[in-house]
Amino acid sequence: MNDKLDLILEGIKELQQITRAIHDRQEETDAKLETLAMEVHKLHGEVASVKEDTKRIHKRLDYQILRIARTEEEIHLLKPEKQ
Repeated sequence: MNDKLDLILEGIKELQQITRAIHDRQEETDAKLETLAMEVHKLHGEVASVKEDTKRIHKRLDYQILRIARTEEEIHLLKPEKQ
């Protein structure tokens, strides 16, 4: 009877160790997931910033192209007609 009880107690101790190991791994996994979530959030912010910068650059380029077109039109209108 004592041998069976000792085996049961040993099994319980092993289960407790396994449970602690699983819990520790879960905590590690949760910490890594939190770190990854923060990195994803950071990257999302950087992508949004790049998109805004790209929009601003395109607006400036459109403005410069418009100015060039107007200047070319003025030059064309000011040139005397060749005969």
